[in-house]
Amino acid sequence: MIDAHVHFWRIARGDYGLDASSPLARDHQPPELQPQLRASGVDRVVLVQAAETHAENLYTIGLAKAYPWIAGVVAWIDPSSPAVVEEIAALLSIERVRGFRPVRNGNFSLAWMLSPACDRGYRAIAVQSASLDILIENPDDLPVAIRLARRHPDLAVVIDHCGKPDIAGGRMQPWADHISALAELGNVTCKFSGLLNRARPDASVDDLTPYASHILAAFGAERLMWASDWPPLTRAAEYARWQSVSAALLAGLSGAERASIEQQTAERVYRLPTFDISGGRTTY
Repeated sequence: MIDAHVHFWRIARGDYGLDASSPLARDHQPPELQPQLRASGVDRVVLVQAAETHAENLYTIGLAKAYPWIAGVVAWIDPSSPAVVEEIAALLSIERVRGFRPVRNGNFSLAWMLSPACDRGYRAIAVQSASLDILIENPDDLPVAIRLARRHPDLAVVIDHCGKPDIAGGRMQPWADHISALAELGNVTCKFSGLLNRARPDASVDDLTPYASHILAAFGAERLMWASDWPPLTRAAEYARWQSVSAALLAGLSGAERASIEQQTAERVYRLPTFDISGGRTTY
């Protein structure tokens, strides 16, 4: 099983922008997560950027070197950088880097991603057969992702956290229509994650079911990948609870469909290596 979206950070590095009062404003390192992965039957993870700097890229790449179960890194990039082609080439020369996530000012607005200045970066990612994760903080920004994916049909686009629907507010629209529009585009996949964080603290499986069912119907199992979004997940639930809730949401699927969501989509999209859990060896 693969967790397609985790973060690690070391606060003293100083580039995360976390509010000091947040429960997340402490170190979150691989040794803290590893026993939870083992207990949940997860043997590989994809480590996703959490800061908007190349310095953090060096840190995440170093972690992947130290922990072979970090099967891939999604690095930060500024697609409008004058040196974006060279920066992408340099990062992809490191075998564990498998994709990119451009974030600017926390992505609380995505309008910047449609600037023509970014197109050169998107083309460079597509030419290298890498992927582009899109962090959407406001579900009303989903049309930006639709336009970007349509403009670059050769670019593998990954929508993080189901596009963050407003589950707590009970809003299905326009999120549902936007998700359907994204799913019509063959170059888009989606991470099955983030639902508990978007719901009320007392939310049940039934509260999440309409949103999960729509994501499943829209993308199909072969274009979804399971993820935790740890440690932000911990604001809503422990790792084991999200795994239990997501298992209930996926209970009606066949074994082959579950395998697609829990392993195969992430392997395909991120071009992940195999991992021999018994010997701790990674083969590229």
